[in-house]
Amino acid sequence: MQNFSYTARDTMGKVVRGTMMADNDVDLSNKISNLGYYLVQYKTLSEEQARKTTTLFRLNSKELLNFTIHMGTLLDAGVPLVAALRDLAQDETKQTMQKLIDDIRYRVESGASLKEALSIQYRSFPKLYTAIVGAGESTGKLPACLNELARLLEWQLELKAKITEAATYPLILFCVMMGVVTLLVVKMIPTFEPIFKEMRITLPAPTQIVLDISRFVRSSWYIITGIVIGLIAGYKFYNATPKGKYALDSLKLKIPIAGGLLRKIAISRFCHTFSLGLKSGVNILTALEFAAEVVGNTRIQRSIEKARDSVNVGEKLGTSFQISGEFPPLVLRMINVGEQSGSLGETLEKVNQFYDREVPATIRTMFSFFEPAMIVLMGLIVGGIAIALFLPMFKMSDAMGG
Repeated sequence: MQNFSYTARDTMGKVVRGTMMADNDVDLSNKISNLGYYLVQYKTLSEEQARKTTTLFRLNSKELLNFTIHMGTLLDAGVPLVAALRDLAQDETKQTMQKLIDDIRYRVESGASLKEALSIQYRSFPKLYTAIVGAGESTGKLPACLNELARLLEWQLELKAKITEAATYPLILFCVMMGVVTLLVVKMIPTFEPIFKEMRITLPAPTQIVLDISRFVRSSWYIITGIVIGLIAGYKFYNATPKGKYALDSLKLKIPIAGGLLRKIAISRFCHTFSLGLKSGVNILTALEFAAEVVGNTRIQRSIEKARDSVNVGEKLGTSFQISGEFPPLVLRMINVGEQSGSLGETLEKVNQFYDREVPATIRTMFSFFEPAMIVLMGLIVGGIAIALFLPMFKMSDAMGG
């Protein structure tokens, strides 16, 4: 289909302008006529021009989930697509959501498929979403595909919530630890310097080191701040380059405990997305393409893309993944079983169920380790500073006792 901008008139002579998708100018004229207008003039638009003439909206994860659930429910109940979109727009209290749904409805009424209407709003609907909607439309299983999409979106939100929940307490502990250490170095340690000068004794090495660190932090805080900002900026700049992102993502996978968790999350995302694509009727190459985009790790993404290229030239999927070395034996075995039995989507669903239990358990284990580790680290730092500050007093007491 092509994008057209058009000018039309109704029977009263009122001018109407807009954009519409049609196969050709004859199809455009027929669609305009079906809406009760007659075509005056038109112009073919490129995809980029069509996007520029469209107001784009951005849905957050929860809004996209709610839209998907409600659409799936209405269509499952037998409500026609246009009527379902109209009902959703009327029930919406948020103006941007109303405008977005009205934009989709208008395009569908103009003859575009739901996939084409959603594709225009690419900021709200990712490629995977529109591909599965398109597969649902072509197979007549749109309500079922929307329900599957809703489950995928819900799983993604739950995973994000579990990570946030598990990371909150360790993050608070880390901030408290940094605050306490900063307070000790900037405020408390300087108060001991006059006392040590009055003692007129040679300070023990630990005490001298603590005092030197305190002086450096207080006198050169801007250098420390600059170094921190420079490291963050350098990381972001390097991570923005393809080579840098690949190197950093590879390094993340090698971090003890955390690397294993990141790999499990990436593989879980892949299995969920790939399985959904196959069950929805998307061909295997397209399903692999979209699954690669959502894993969140460049190293694993490239291994999936290489596997896709191998499958495209006739290689078996299981063999392609085995060569990459990025996937655990369980996933490889299940892929091989699915290929041999012709039920790859259903087999991957079982892998999903395994990782749905494994990922949250690993998250809890990792952060339950971090909590006591940070408490012990804070105790060592604060205790070490306290001992270093009191060592001169112990030394002076021994001297007086001697």
